[in-house]
Amino acid sequence: MPGRVVELFQQPFGVALSARRMVLVEAEAFNLLIERRGLRVCYAPQECIFRENDPAESIYKVVSGLVCTCKSLSNGRRQIVGFYLSGEYFGLECSGTHTLPAEAITNAQVRVIKKGVLAALSNRDAVERQLLSLTTLEIGRLQERVLLLAKNAQKRVGEFILEMEKRTKVGTGIQLPMSRQDIVDYLGLTIETVSRILTSLESCAVIELLGLHQIVLGSHSALRTAMEDHSKGAIYRQHIASPSKKTSNK
Repeated sequence: MPGRVVELFQQPFGVALSARRMVLVEAEAFNLLIERRGLRVCYAPQECIFRENDPAESIYKVVSGLVCTCKSLSNGRRQIVGFYLSGEYFGLECSGTHTLPAEAITNAQVRVIKKGVLAALSNRDAVERQLLSLTTLEIGRLQERVLLLAKNAQKRVGEFILEMEKRTKVGTGIQLPMSRQDIVDYLGLTIETVSRILTSLESCAVIELLGLHQIVLGSHSALRTAMEDHSKGAIYRQHIASPSKKTSNK
């Protein structure tokens, strides 16, 4: 099978093959190649996968578990920049080094393959097209994240629920493999604010909380209405995380 995967990626594509079909075939071949030739590495929770400024020489794909990229802030807090679930790639860089460290949030298995090895095994142009596509997707996610952090608290929580619905929904439930603290560090809020908003949404029958790791979304329209409720936003904005100021008792 590995030889067949390499052969699939190396063969030229005929002019009769549509551009859309070619993209799909190349993506499938790329994924199969990573699966067959990538080294499977296991990581424990909070274990570092790579550090900031490490050489960006490899491609990483989550096999199982949850991985994040993050940054330590000057106020001592951690800012999670991205979550990566099973089947998703991470560590894609436009430069030669990693701009953010990555670590496992849960027990995780990751496929790792060096870019040079991948290019030697297959069609270099096809590999470069796939890397460009994945990098473009990652840049798009980062742009969406910048816009997210410019919104008020209830919009951040609402957008997060909708994002996770697209990525982790199983049946009627939205799976949240990360902890509440991880969500807080991703949204740039306090844990009190996130808990208060989730409780408020549940009390209004917009969502149902099934423990700490599953949400059932009752109505998209109701959630979007709640996200646009600026009267609540005025209440929640005061809880958005910011560097704490010391006060003295007189």
